Parts: sequence; C-alpha cells; structure tokens
Amino acid sequence: MSDGKDPFYVGYLPLPADLKFFVRAIIGVSVLGAIVLAFVIASRQQDPGSGSLDASRIVAIDGHLSVEPYPIVYVDDPESSVGVRAVLLVSSFKFGAWDRVADMHGKRVRAQGQFLNREGRVILQLIDGEGAVVVLDDQSTPPPTESLGDHTLIGEIVDAKCFLGAMKPGFGKTHRACAVRCISGGIPPVLVTRDAKGKATVYLLTDVDNKAVNDDVLSYVSEPVEMAGRLERHGDLLVYSIDPKMIIRK
Repeated sequence: MSDGKDPFYVGYLPLPADLKFFVRAIIGVSVLGAIVLAFVIASRQQDPGSGSLDASRIVAIDGHLSVEPYPIVYVDDPESSVGVRAVLLVSSFKFGAWDRVADMHGKRVRAQGQFLNREGRVILQLIDGEGAVVVLDDQSTPPPTESLGDHTLIGEIVDAKCFLGAMKPGFGKTHRACAVRCISGGIPPVLVTRDAKGKATVYLLTDVDNKAVNDDVLSYVSEPVEMAGRLERHGDLLVYSIDPKMIIRK
C-alpha cells in the first residue's frame, strides 16, 4: 500500500521497491569499497622476499668447517666470485648448531641437511640425529679473507634462518618475537641493509673480537638501527664486526 509518503519497511512484509534499489546500491558500493581497500592495503605491504626452504630434498656439502664466530662450512664453488661459498649451519626449529660441531673446528667435513636460500645466500638446516656432520679430514685450508675497511651502515637486525627462507617475510616488527627467540637459541644474527631499489644485502654480525653477539643485540632486533664497524669478506660472506654498545636506534 502507498499513501504517497516515503516507503516504510516492515519485517514481515515485502521490501518496498524504492528500498530495494537503495539496499542494492549500498551493497554494491560496500563490496567495491572492500575490494579497493584490500588492494590498497596489499599494495602497501613490503615484499616478503624470495627466501625458500626446500624441505623435500636432503643435500650434502663438503668443505672447511669454522665454528668461530658461528658454524660455517666453506665450500669450493667455481660459480662464486671468489671461488668459495660460505654456508651457515643451523639446527631444526629455533636452534643453532654450535653444540653439534664444536669439536670439529678447522677440519674438513661433510654436512647433510636442507637448504634455505635467498638471492644466493644460503643456510643449511642440519638433519636431526647423529651423522649430520662427519669429519673427512683433520687438515683443512681456511677460506680467503679480505679487509674492506671501516663502514657505517643502517639496517635491521634479524635472524639469518628466518630471513633466508624459514619464514616469510622474516623481518619487520611482526617478526620480532620470532627473531628474538631464534637469535636467543643460537641462530646467527645478521644486519640487512637495502639500497634505493629495495635490494637487500646481508652482513653476518660479530663483535670486535670476531665473537658471536647473539645476546648483545636482542634488544635491537627488528628495529631500524645504525652502527659503525669493520667489514671483512670471508669467502663470499660479508662479516661486520661491531661494538654492540654503540648501536643507535633510528
């Protein structure tokens, strides 16, 4: 019925024609707005990166093992610019590999595990149990090192395992709690810097005596920071030696 006044909706009666048009218009605008909002939010998110974990394939690498400052196997690699590729070693979950290889320092070993890879930087997550790392030779040649001088860098401290593929994005404030637990568990901390195009460079962090700095950098994880230090190249790995007390929050 109509008396010439504005339509009035009663729940148990059919919806007036004028209100049908209004409701349909509101629904259409709302759906379109939700799509646009979702696109805007997604476009403003940082790229999670190309890190990957190949959990389905077990690989074996042979090379010189160093456990100072962190467990690293230096593998001969003709495709590397310096002929040697540095492969960091970690254990499953949020644990480093110190306890598993401490007595093999300076020897040639074979390590088995799963690769985590991001833009050519790799980590080997060791298989569980004994036999993950075995000694091939008590005599081994350490990798070449090159001094690159003193540098001041600005970036973000993260755990190497997650950043290189165990988690995505593996950086930023949303990843802070995970990164703190990983670094506390022995995963090597790294400084990630980005150039004007967003390309990341990874630096392994040590103190001025080339010792591990896990406990010393926990309060700075996943924050923009600035630090000054000495830069070296060990094989193809950039190692950045700093005084943790001199880290500056940006």
